[in-house]
Parts: sequence; C-alpha cells; structure tokens
Amino acid sequence: MNHMVYMLRALGQAQLYCGLTHPNPAVGAVAVKGGNMISVGAHRGPGLPHAEVVCLNSAQDVSGSNLYVTLEPCCHHGRTPPCTDIIIEKGI
Repeated sequence: MNHMVYMLRALGQAQLYCGLTHPNPAVGAVAVKGGNMISVGAHRGPGLPHAEVVCLNSAQDVSGSNLYVTLEPCCHHGRTPPCTDIIIEKGI
C-alpha cells in the first residue's frame, strides 16, 4: 500500500474546491480496498455533504477499506451529521 499516493489523491480532491467551501476547509477523501482506490470525494461547499460522505456513498461496498482524509472526520452535529457516523456505519 502506498499511503503517500492515496493522500496525494485526497489532497488533489480537496484542491478542486479550494476557495469554494468557506467557512469550511476544502477537504478530500479516498477509499482504498485491496490496494485499489475504489472511491474519491470532496467537500463542495457549506451545508453540502463532507468529503467522507461523498466518498463513502460513491462506491457500492466500502466495508473493510481504508479511508484517507485530508482533515480529521467531524464528530459533531452542525449543518450536516457527524462524518464519524457514516464511517462506522459503512464498516471502515
């Protein structure tokens, strides 16, 4: 597993939305299973799903995968539910 490659891909996802997510940071996520990137996602703007949610909902089966995220997943309620909930729900 090449962790640097996966983190760079997550950073690339975040970079796509730099300047568009204020007041939230631009965040990217990549799901990797069996050494293959199976899904990517990015936070696209305030009130929209966070990168982890976009990523985990973009693949059919992410259970048992590794999730690379450019910022720690939130665990509080705000405009969206905690990202930690979907991470647990999806079996990451």
